[in-house]
Amino acid sequence: MKMNKLLFVALIFMFNSVVVAQQSIDGDYAFQSDDNKKYSIYVPSSYDETQANPLMVGLHPFNTNRWDAQSWRDTLINFAEENQLILACPDGGIDGSIDDPIDTAFTSSLIDSMSLWFNIDESQKYLIGFSRGGSTVYSYGLRRVDEFAGFIPIGAAISGASEIAPLTHNATHENWYLIHGSNDNVSNRFTPAVEQLTEAGACLETNLMQGIGHTIDFPNRDEILRTAFEYVRDINCLSSTENTSTELGLKTSPNPSNNQFSIEELDTNARITCYNSNGQTINFVREGNQVLIDVNHSGLIMVQIEQNNQIQILKHYINP
Repeated sequence: MKMNKLLFVALIFMFNSVVVAQQSIDGDYAFQSDDNKKYSIYVPSSYDETQANPLMVGLHPFNTNRWDAQSWRDTLINFAEENQLILACPDGGIDGSIDDPIDTAFTSSLIDSMSLWFNIDESQKYLIGFSRGGSTVYSYGLRRVDEFAGFIPIGAAISGASEIAPLTHNATHENWYLIHGSNDNVSNRFTPAVEQLTEAGACLETNLMQGIGHTIDFPNRDEILRTAFEYVRDINCLSSTENTSTELGLKTSPNPSNNQFSIEELDTNARITCYNSNGQTINFVREGNQVLIDVNHSGLIMVQIEQNNQIQILKHYINP
């Protein structure tokens, strides 16, 4: 009787799990129309087959000249090792797209296989991706929120709120950390996602990196990724928002205004960040609940307020 290739690979991993610690593993198996559907894995030195281990699923960008499962795995190796994560990266195939139907189905198959090959903590599975992989964190992850403990889209190549709006209602109380460059089409790729996730009541933190474009090669990458992972791993959105509204109920007044306005019901310890429509931070002075914007700015601005473990983004108009 011919053994199923996937089962055979699973048995090899199970029999040799002790010796694969701190190793890069590249493999493939027949899946749907692809006889050699590829994947790449990294097993950290901390791996212990007798203990349940966290799993990070990595979704690679769209650029066949640079990216596939192997290159994306290699990019994240230091991050995975430092944070004691088993890393599994499915390959998008010859067209380089990680969000085709065969690819998302294969991602699910690979995740299931990882639980056969390794001792995986089913409560600590996370999803990370850059560019097209980042947008797939939304399209794939928001359909499977019960499977993942946290989501980290990086420079997600979405095209506005309409792309994710039908799914964001699933984000309530889910842990999200968005990483994005301020020079990377913020008005279409970052701000709409923040607004949608905030409205849905997600447990959300963001890092809008100043002066950074559409790249994964930004300074202090591993440190930034570690901060993101620690957030989605440790924050308890459900308990932090218990007995409070998911909407802070804050508003600016008057709106529109000149370069000075107030934020009603603002806590003294609240953190404020102001962005223009291009996602660039705006200088301002705060006195209590009064905000004085740099007089060089006018038009629409976004006022992000972090208060009581919640985030609200307000649209405010500055008269020219």
